[in-house]
Amino acid sequence: MRTRSILLSALFLTSSFTFLFSGCKSIKTDVLSISGDKDASAIAEFISDPEDSRLKDRKFEQVPAVGATADGKQVFVAWYSGGAAAGPGNYVTLSVSQDSGNTWLNDQLVVYPTDQSYRLFDPAIWRDNNGKVHLFYGSAKNSLIWDGFGGVNSVEIKWDGKKIANSKPIRISDGVMSNKPVYLPSKNIALFPVYIDKPLPGTKSEKAFPQNGVFIYSKDFSKSPNKLQLSPYASIQIDEELRIHDEPQVVEISEMGESLAMLRTIKGIYYTKSNDFGKTWSQLQPFTASGPTTSSRFYLGKLSSGNLLLVSNNSTTRNKMTAFLSKDGGKTWPHKLLLDSRENVSYPDADQTNDGNIHVVFDRERTGARDILYCRFTENDILNGNSSAVFKNRVNKK
Repeated sequence: MRTRSILLSALFLTSSFTFLFSGCKSIKTDVLSISGDKDASAIAEFISDPEDSRLKDRKFEQVPAVGATADGKQVFVAWYSGGAAAGPGNYVTLSVSQDSGNTWLNDQLVVYPTDQSYRLFDPAIWRDNNGKVHLFYGSAKNSLIWDGFGGVNSVEIKWDGKKIANSKPIRISDGVMSNKPVYLPSKNIALFPVYIDKPLPGTKSEKAFPQNGVFIYSKDFSKSPNKLQLSPYASIQIDEELRIHDEPQVVEISEMGESLAMLRTIKGIYYTKSNDFGKTWSQLQPFTASGPTTSSRFYLGKLSSGNLLLVSNNSTTRNKMTAFLSKDGGKTWPHKLLLDSRENVSYPDADQTNDGNIHVVFDRERTGARDILYCRFTENDILNGNSSAVFKNRVNKK
């Protein structure tokens, strides 16, 4: 059976790796060398005028991400739009709230492709261990997820009192990263979950793509604390027949090296565990501990209490958006909070600020209502199952 791997690694892919999986024999994973377009980040123009006419063509809105400053004074939400559907001309837009999500300033920074044969998509927002807020976004030609040209791009963002300021964009890896990196304090490293979709027949991707290709990259803060430079790290095996958009996520369970990873498959969420800081991983298994799951992106992370947060559809379809809490490292998820029971709610993301507030976003009816929705609640609200305590708001304009 042909397999692909989820590799937590960096700016380049080596020719081969050998990984030892818990409970399995050593598996050799061949990875082709793929350079992609090293200048992909140069195709982005940054627009700070919300009234720019190029931003009016929005027939869909989807795939939101949320991230905040540690003190919660600014909450950023990003998603992508532009045109009728996923394809050339897609752009990433950022909104900001300065009152914990009560009100929003839209289109405060837009990452727009200067080359209209490109699309910019799948943003992620991450506050690193130094408190810096990073925006990541994918780039690819035409309507592809990744095509052997683009990759994962990064800019640092901050509110300067009047607008969202940004650093110069850099390209950090091949592939797509639609979820947050995770920082491991005991190692002073961050793991970046990146994946590459199946190659399309008859395109450059058919030759350029690795044959075992879902990836994880790492950044060592002890070596280059101020430079976002990544290195190859590890791999997780996944059967080819299960793959769709893998969208992997990783969380540290303990500082003794235990980690949990989850990823999307055509059959819902699957999971795997590591006992050596994410270097090797166990055989993938269906995730059933929280109840039914669907084939859609979810959020997995650790709260300041040390408990784990999962936000996902508590269903086999895209409805019942729910926040779950685990106090035992992901073994059980007995506490849950219903956020939205409606149909066509998907792709949640979350962040927690120092005041204990948990900020969650997700989309609804991408081409209908075109909602980018925001929720705010606390860990106690999940423990109490108190849905009436959840603050809800729409981020984007009607």
